[in-house]
Amino acid sequence: SDRDGPAVVLAVDNLGVPDSIVEEIARRLKKAGVSREKLTITATHTHTAPMLTNVAPTLFGQPIPKDHQERIDRYTREFTDALEKAALTALRERQPATLEWGVGKVKFAVNRRTRGGPVDHDLPVLVVRDERGTVRAIWVSYACHAVTLSNNRISGDWPGFARETIERYFPRAVALVSIGCGADSNPSSGVTGERVEAAREQGAQIASEVRRLLQGKLHRLPGKLTAKLARIELPFDTLPTKTQWEELAKRPGAVGYHAKVQLERLARGEKLQTKLDYPIQTWDFAGKLAVVNLPGEVVVDYSLRLKKELDSARLWINAYANDAPCYIPSERILKEGGYEGGGAMIYYDRPTKLKTGIEDKIVTEVKRQLPDYKANQGRAKPLSPRDSLARIKVRPGLTVELVAAEPLVVDPVAIDFGPDGRLWVAEMCDYPLGLDGKFSPGGRVKVLDDTDGDGKYDRATVFLERVPFPTGITVWRKGVLVCAAPDVLFAEDTDGDGKADRVTKLLTGFATHNYQARVNSLHYGLDGWVYGSAGLFGGRIRSFRGKEVQLTGRDFRFKPDTGEIEPVSGLSQQGRVRDDWGNGFGCDSGTLARHYPLVDQYVARNRHVAPPPASVSLARDSRLFPVGDLQLFKLSGPPGRPTAVCGLGVYRDELLGP
Repeated sequence: SDRDGPAVVLAVDNLGVPDSIVEEIARRLKKAGVSREKLTITATHTHTAPMLTNVAPTLFGQPIPKDHQERIDRYTREFTDALEKAALTALRERQPATLEWGVGKVKFAVNRRTRGGPVDHDLPVLVVRDERGTVRAIWVSYACHAVTLSNNRISGDWPGFARETIERYFPRAVALVSIGCGADSNPSSGVTGERVEAAREQGAQIASEVRRLLQGKLHRLPGKLTAKLARIELPFDTLPTKTQWEELAKRPGAVGYHAKVQLERLARGEKLQTKLDYPIQTWDFAGKLAVVNLPGEVVVDYSLRLKKELDSARLWINAYANDAPCYIPSERILKEGGYEGGGAMIYYDRPTKLKTGIEDKIVTEVKRQLPDYKANQGRAKPLSPRDSLARIKVRPGLTVELVAAEPLVVDPVAIDFGPDGRLWVAEMCDYPLGLDGKFSPGGRVKVLDDTDGDGKYDRATVFLERVPFPTGITVWRKGVLVCAAPDVLFAEDTDGDGKADRVTKLLTGFATHNYQARVNSLHYGLDGWVYGSAGLFGGRIRSFRGKEVQLTGRDFRFKPDTGEIEPVSGLSQQGRVRDDWGNGFGCDSGTLARHYPLVDQYVARNRHVAPPPASVSLARDSRLFPVGDLQLFKLSGPPGRPTAVCGLGVYRDELLGP
């Protein structure tokens, strides 16, 4: 509220805004009552924007010509003046309003260092409405590099198209786009050069998710804002000696030029940097939402860690905010090395990589600024299995029985009953970063037995270990089929010791870049095929017999014995089933159930006829009505809407109703 002083957000399409400009804008806005901690400037990091003075000054691997530098300096002055003008105009025209926020999901970001590596697909959205309820501003943030375009034409890339499309959907609103911790994430399209349509489509995905969120119920925010800003020091690693600089200077390109720049500093009697001044800022909306603003190209590990160690349901994390110093790697990436781990420092004119230990320093400062945002603070503790069972309410005449719980099973994600009554369980113990934080596989397959015949499982045997992120299990012949992207495996016990000693890779090639959208839900069809969900992203799949099929927008069926594989109608994310008449049904995280009435084999008979849509939603109204207080452990959308639909089952009785 104005009683506490105004706050200003400036979101710009540029590679990055240096601390010097941020401090200059803060100085100019002080006369308007804006304190430094209540000003934040974020950049979209588009690679197709004009250069600013002192942002990645050694980027080109050669001296910038004098006339070029003069134009860069002139643009920087004009840019700074434009920021001031925009802020003062907004302050002058402010009016009573309400704030709401929510979180959606957009999935085009992929880890560019590791196939299937960590990403953050959250799309936090803040909405400003005037007293009439009209949307006047929308602020969004997404953790992905803006590098779809890579040419010599000025463009906002996908963030620019997102902003344009949002403002087209909401013509009286101003849209602001920031970037999250996506320094090691690229669009799934890759760097396309001049494919403007790819960037436009990615921007449309952002805008469509914003529109979907605004059609539901968002969380109202109070007017009270507590802003904090603190600077910490991030030390650089051991600097090269003068002799080492001289050797590096002999190398061609950016490495040699960077070394020459450092030698010139030493020749002038200047000292090289030994630490980085790093401003960390937080905005706390009275305990309902905390916005964390981190400078530089921050990798996704920071977002995932902060959302794990703080309350993710009330957390929004921006990177590329308030300065553009360099890449900010995590401990994992510092150890792995590579471009984000230190190789890119030569383009930012930094003397060497950052020192290990910086991740804890940054996380510690964020926690210090947000003491009331501890994970699950103020929430009920998880219930015991017995207490959970007591909470389940069913109609008279029905009962629910507990047959297995921890520690017999841990992290179960899929089950299947064998013909002998044993229960097979896929456990994803390695989610999300593997057992060692480096994607070391740690999933397991267990088989549960009821040894005393009381109807409850009392013995668990580990059948198969070191399975990478298993997402499905189906009993087949004398073993089990296991979904473990990129593969579908067949594991069997040939010597009778209860453990798998033969594992065959039946299929390979399924996409791995999203844990919530991998191959899953294998089930029998009466036609002798095994059907499954390709998990949204499909892939080019190859069977053990060498047969290949491209699964784009389709699920699949295959024969484990022969290696035959075919696409089938429908696209499901996590959950696909068939009824006794061969009808296929599926779902995705935001859709309760879909029917796939058309069969690919029939449609393919006449290629000259355009078929109708292969998917029909079965739910006329997807609103949900919880019977009690809703505990949000991970906010992924507005309350009262499905956000994590992940399985279907065909019911073949009448006890629950006709």
